[in-house]
Amino acid sequence: MDYRERWELKDFLIGQRLERRILLIHVLLALVLVAFLFNFWYLQGVKGVEYARLAEGNTMRKIPLKPTRGWIYDRDGQVIAATRPSLDLLVRQEQVDDLPRMLDDLAPILTASPRDLADVLRGEPDFEPVVVGRDVGLLQLAWIESRRERFPAIEIRETARRFYPEAAIIAHTIGYVGQVNENQLRADKGRLKSGDIVGKSGVERAFDDDLRGDRGWHLVSVNAVGRQVGETRVGQEASHGNRMQLTIDLDLQRALVEGLGVETGAGVFLDPWTGEVLAIASTPHFDPNRFADGFDRASWEKLQTDPRRPLHDRSIASFYAPGSTFKVVMAAAGLETGIIGEDDRVYCNGSATYYKRRRLCWKRGGHGWVNIRKALAESCNVYFYELGQKLGIEKIHDFGDRFGLGRLTGVGLSGEEAGILGNSEWKRKHRGEQWYPGDTISVSIGQGLLAVTPMQMARMIGGVATNGKLPTPTLVLGSQKLEPIGLRPTTLRLLRAGLADAVSRGTATRATDGTFTVAGKTGTAQVYKHSAGIDADKLPKAERDHAWFVGYAPADKPRIAFAIVVENGGHGGTIAAPIARSVLEIFFSSERPDPASRAGVGRSPSPVHEPATTVR
Repeated sequence: MDYRERWELKDFLIGQRLERRILLIHVLLALVLVAFLFNFWYLQGVKGVEYARLAEGNTMRKIPLKPTRGWIYDRDGQVIAATRPSLDLLVRQEQVDDLPRMLDDLAPILTASPRDLADVLRGEPDFEPVVVGRDVGLLQLAWIESRRERFPAIEIRETARRFYPEAAIIAHTIGYVGQVNENQLRADKGRLKSGDIVGKSGVERAFDDDLRGDRGWHLVSVNAVGRQVGETRVGQEASHGNRMQLTIDLDLQRALVEGLGVETGAGVFLDPWTGEVLAIASTPHFDPNRFADGFDRASWEKLQTDPRRPLHDRSIASFYAPGSTFKVVMAAAGLETGIIGEDDRVYCNGSATYYKRRRLCWKRGGHGWVNIRKALAESCNVYFYELGQKLGIEKIHDFGDRFGLGRLTGVGLSGEEAGILGNSEWKRKHRGEQWYPGDTISVSIGQGLLAVTPMQMARMIGGVATNGKLPTPTLVLGSQKLEPIGLRPTTLRLLRAGLADAVSRGTATRATDGTFTVAGKTGTAQVYKHSAGIDADKLPKAERDHAWFVGYAPADKPRIAFAIVVENGGHGGTIAAPIARSVLEIFFSSERPDPASRAGVGRSPSPVHEPATTVR
């Protein structure tokens, strides 16, 4: 084969290869075209109707998943705070063409005014859904759904509503929840969002981080009128709040509230050895369920302007002159410093003069010769005038501080007040005045520059019950802290003997029905100064003295300590001591059910979610 033939053969072979490659390319292009045409036919023909429906304003919307707030129980498992299913109505302003008109349409069905709804939306981002109606009923929901084309900006969202089965008896302590405010949003640094529910007072506020949990979110596809279409795409599940078991005994709590009745006052009962608060009440009270549901303007203003201040927690935030209950501290100071002994006596003829001023004893004819034990039992003023003059204000102040007065108790509730424990430094700092010897005489019987809370006084008397160890009040099971006061056994023996005598034969005989022993001290805190000889029972209610009773039981082996104050109640032994007795009767009753048999009593039959982790 010559040279030319070889080149012709080579060209022929190359041409065949090119033809095969071109054919292969044509086949591949044909296959791609067939696949494209098939997919086009499938999308347009088979799925076309569905996709056309989804395409009508179809968008992805991020929906927050709110955590369920942790339930709260008493020490025996009875429910104090729980959650129930609820529906909220939200508005996304960016989807509203005519906001005033929409609010006019919505206001009647939500039993609100357009102005109130506008106030809720004002200042909120247009792209964020804002809650304008909470706990929407089925009739309201049906009305809205039947007119859905008029309200494309409205969302209906399932949530959990807080409720309190025992609202009437534990309002101040449990507190209430409400929508987060601007200050809380700024302080939380992104964890909270507008519309979130947070604790506003009491336990709900103190343990809000534990109870609240963390939000989650998911994505849903919605059409132009806000209806969900397609499947939900889960993003992150919500982390639910922890449940909490309190130290409160609802049986004792109920007895305390019923004992206080219509009076204005407060009471605290605690285990002196652990500091566990068994019952704590302030009257008048309020209904925390109203805060979960939301207030209208008129109802809120009425509550705020009530002269008896039902929102105010008198157990920790009101401070009163302790009256004769402070004589416990005075007696401890006198015995510990050696200024008085067990057998030292003072003669009381009904009055004594100090610094040119005549001071009266409550008993007109006097108590005669009085030692420390009798002075405590019969509450002799003259004995403690003498003791105060000898001690001086700085020693009195020191022992008041040892018993926890003039400072917070550590109970952990917001709004607690430290009260007043006056001395020369305090008066100079707060009044710009010097301390006078007559001021000391007033303080020696619990008057003057001295003011305490019921919680402080329950702690103080608990320190005597535990033989000189001051309990730190707590509302959470498992917490225990005792602070040594520094009292000798002989001091404690005389204090406890005098307090036992006060109930068995002194000023507090109404504190027991005879089936259990009580040791305690009554007190009468002066509100207005009246002339000697006036019948206190004939005074207007507002001018009567405040009535105190503090104590513990049983007298020999204490298991419970308490403090009760009744505003304008008159004599502590007449009104406060019987209230204590009504609670102690329940405490010592042999008919009280075993705590283990009551666990779970009162729980909601349809909980939204009950978290498993317990805060103690």
